[in-house]
Amino acid sequence: MKSKKTIFIIIGIVVVAGIVFANIARQRANAVEVEWQKIEMRELKAIVSASGKIRPKVSVDISASTNGKVLRMAVDEGDVVKKGDFLMQIDPTPAEASVRQLQASISAAKSNYELAQANFEQATQEYERQKALFEKKLTSEELVEKAKTTYNVQKLQMQSSQQEINRLLAMLENAKHELEKVSLQSDIDGIVTKRNIEEGENVFVGAFNNPATILLTIADLSVIEAVIEVDETDIVDVEVGQMADIKVDAYPDTSFKATVTKVGRSPILASSGGIQQQQATSFEVVLQLIDTIPNVRPGLSCKADITTGYRESAIAVPIQAMTLKRPSELKPLDPNNRFKKSEENEGDEKEQQGVFVIVDDKVQFKPVVTGIAGDRFFEAVSGLEEGDEVVTGPFREIRRLRNEDAVKKSKRSQEKN
Repeated sequence: MKSKKTIFIIIGIVVVAGIVFANIARQRANAVEVEWQKIEMRELKAIVSASGKIRPKVSVDISASTNGKVLRMAVDEGDVVKKGDFLMQIDPTPAEASVRQLQASISAAKSNYELAQANFEQATQEYERQKALFEKKLTSEELVEKAKTTYNVQKLQMQSSQQEINRLLAMLENAKHELEKVSLQSDIDGIVTKRNIEEGENVFVGAFNNPATILLTIADLSVIEAVIEVDETDIVDVEVGQMADIKVDAYPDTSFKATVTKVGRSPILASSGGIQQQQATSFEVVLQLIDTIPNVRPGLSCKADITTGYRESAIAVPIQAMTLKRPSELKPLDPNNRFKKSEENEGDEKEQQGVFVIVDDKVQFKPVVTGIAGDRFFEAVSGLEEGDEVVTGPFREIRRLRNEDAVKKSKRSQEKN
């Protein structure tokens, strides 16, 4: 009897083992091959990239302040100039004639003043004489009043002559100032970066609706800036003082250090037919170069990578591992029907952000709170630990995965890890 009982026990154990083995074999047969990666501590940088142009921090456009013909040009593009250096000469003839005319008018006005002064002195004497005679009753009151009127008239004429001289002196000062404008000097130390005029051409003073032509542009290239346009989705992360790497198209293999000095608060507006219109929403950001760009020229195209966040050592999760799942999408299904669409009503379920972690050849969804975003990794603030193995692909499989789904690791991913 004991031998039969022992035989039945052995048979039972074998049957159970066979069932377990069959289940394991079936699970392995139904296991999904996935790509995976082990969570590691990494250095992370959050980068905002944008394109723009190189420009000098200080640049002066020189336009004509008086009309006339250009008689002489003293500089050309690329010339180095100092503040006060002579640049160009406009025909001074009209301005000189105006100065001479006013000088002559002032001389005539001074003569008129001297005449008025003499008449006033004479009228003063006559008035005093008539008053003295009237006190002695040797003249009539009528003659005294007449002398007084003449006195007042001559006094006003003398004062008017003096005011005329003052008026002409002011006009002369303005005429001399206009004469100085025919000789243009540099307002800053720098390099002539643009020249739009030749000797013999005429220049004109601009009006409200017709701005004057820019004759010369002088730039101080000792301090260089990069002006870029940052998209609205990234501008909220950009702040003054952040560091950046600038790549200039003329030097594709070289990177230049810069720092953010200005962040625009209003979107960039494009002008069309004199009317400003808002284009795709971008904001202007100004960066000042720390490194020197050899042979720099205003207008060079550039690209800036601004570091908006940095972690020396952070738990880094691959971007492709992140997915969004509702709770109903995570409930385990029959392994034989994992491709069948769920008929459960999702209602107002809230999606969770997270990853699928591989534990004993099965996956478990873990919600993850992320921090800064690098180029290939997110910072995992919570939800993951160093050494966790997460599913990174294929994307279609990540979308289908549910908790407790059996998986098998891709050998290619294992080699990379």
